Amino acid sequence: MLSRTKILVAAVAVGLTVTLVLVVLAPSPKKHGKAKSVFGETLSTPVYGGVPGALPPGFDYVYNASLPGWPVSAIDARHPIRGSFLDPRGFDDDGLSGYHFGIDINVDERHPDAGAPNGLSHRVYALDSGPARVRTAAACGKRHVEVGHFSYWHTTAIVRPGQIVRAGQQIGWSCRNYWHVHLSEWQEFQKARVWVNPLHPGGPLRLPPSAYDDRRPPAIHRLVFVTPPAKPWHPKRSLAEADTSTSLSPVALHGRVELRAKIDDPQSYFGFLKQNPAWPADFTPYRVAVAIRATNGSVVMKRVTFQADQLPQTPYLFHYAPGTVEAESMSECVGPPAHDQCSGAYWLRPFSRFKQEFWDTRKVSNGDYFVTVNARGIVGKGSSRTIRVTVHNQAAASSRSRIAASRSMRAEGPR
Repeated sequence: MLSRTKILVAAVAVGLTVTLVLVVLAPSPKKHGKAKSVFGETLSTPVYGGVPGALPPGFDYVYNASLPGWPVSAIDARHPIRGSFLDPRGFDDDGLSGYHFGIDINVDERHPDAGAPNGLSHRVYALDSGPARVRTAAACGKRHVEVGHFSYWHTTAIVRPGQIVRAGQQIGWSCRNYWHVHLSEWQEFQKARVWVNPLHPGGPLRLPPSAYDDRRPPAIHRLVFVTPPAKPWHPKRSLAEADTSTSLSPVALHGRVELRAKIDDPQSYFGFLKQNPAWPADFTPYRVAVAIRATNGSVVMKRVTFQADQLPQTPYLFHYAPGTVEAESMSECVGPPAHDQCSGAYWLRPFSRFKQEFWDTRKVSNGDYFVTVNARGIVGKGSSRTIRVTVHNQAAASSRSRIAASRSMRAEGPR
């Protein structure tokens, strides 16, 4: 498998530097902005409103001198995106895994730009202005260029380190056989540098005439309940590894339970990807929330699980649940051999925020409840799914029966 661009859940990398927050995991140049994922650790970037990954409404995204458009030709035309912000990335050739901390903007390698050097494919352009920071490496996929608030990965630079670059200027060439340029954006929030979603409103990719748009809401395919795992899910080889939880019937919930939701966000623009049904890939949702209500309308639980403005402070393997499948890269999909199914599958844990969390049904009365999951895409379209469940804790039911019987005996008196 080709090495993928991802980030650990315990540090925030910006350009060629890393802000260490919990453990010393400074990546070497070989790891091009990645470091080993730390299971159970929490990213110590600033949190807004108690919601992992959220930034304040109206957050001020700052640029040196940006231009609307895209980082590949034609810069004033839309381009397809396969890899979304926060995509799950399983273990790669370097043994690393974590969140995808940017987006992958696809280029059609069947038709390289005219004049492309050997081993390279398409011109890459700066979205912001400023001095260039360049990482070189023997492997083309590990090269990248940073200008202003954006980083361009799998890119061979044609600018010098420190050279002043203006927005719209060519800064390099995309690497052959990657079929995309990985674009990351950083901003400053509460004096900390954080990776943010490059598709946020007001960013270069969201401005006319070629603004990113998505006319389809996320799809919530399934809601299932399971017991706490016998041991933590910590896949060593692939996200496809099973866990040790047991499925629960929604009409017989008892004890502590976990909710898992299969959610994806289908896109509405595919560009050249539509030429093969295997090539498009769904996004992960931008925002997920959950609510539990009793049949009388009283609220048992109501929370926003995450919002993908910045990397969430949720450990990667608590954000995603077993059943999650990483989308294949375009090079894997195209082959040879060509694959007929390349999109991923995303199982999320709506109860879990900064740690793995459960609903303790022993703290509520036996009976029926409505569990509703809401999901939104970054453009704003949303969807919801509700399931009616029944809580039935035997111990609680038996205890109440004994109490009722005791009261009945006292009311009747001695025989």
